[in-house]
Amino acid sequence: MDDQSIIVELDVTSPRVVLGPTLSSDLDVAVYAEQPPVSHEETTWFDVTVSAADFEAFERTVEADPTVEDVEVFVTYDERRTYRLTIASEVPVMTNHVASFGDELLTLRSIANGWRVQIRTTDRASIRDFLDFCDTQDIDCQLYRLFEAREPIGEFPVPVEPGEFETLQAAYDAGYFEVPRETDLSELAEQFGVAESTMSTRLRNALAHVVETVLLGASTPDDVSK
Repeated sequence: MDDQSIIVELDVTSPRVVLGPTLSSDLDVAVYAEQPPVSHEETTWFDVTVSAADFEAFERTVEADPTVEDVEVFVTYDERRTYRLTIASEVPVMTNHVASFGDELLTLRSIANGWRVQIRTTDRASIRDFLDFCDTQDIDCQLYRLFEAREPIGEFPVPVEPGEFETLQAAYDAGYFEVPRETDLSELAEQFGVAESTMSTRLRNALAHVVETVLLGASTPDDVSK
């Protein structure tokens, strides 16, 4: 077959996947991965960024989550926190399976009851292999969408995080930034499977990151005139 990249998005739900029990709770929370889990010897760490209405409630829930052996706050922002999780040894690490086939994990973010995994591959057979892997691990995995990537995915003129890029792209595609707006926060929140307040927080964080990066890197009028 040709080398055309295929983008596949899969919804993975199970109490066996990392944070599965936490994401199945009624917490008002949005989680996305800073990077794939990192393993050393018999320990696997997983950094995730969280937007939550109540961080203390999230932390209490994670501490009782059997898929997480340990949790610590890694970085604190105004409206989000990055946590370093130690994944319990018996939990299957999906991203390791993705990497074993030479595929690329693009994004990993929470949905109701689990994760939405976005993978880039050039071989449809590896998608079937991933589905088979989930089946053998008793993990529910449903195809959300699949399309050919005719242009690069995930590139942006400023260095936003993957979750922020996806939020901004979805809002832009839906016409949120048009005048007048063609969609609203409630519709975007429904698309991502989160509360309207969580969607608002995600958009504000993403836009703040973009504006801050542009302003810090921009030339002042005096600089331009020289």
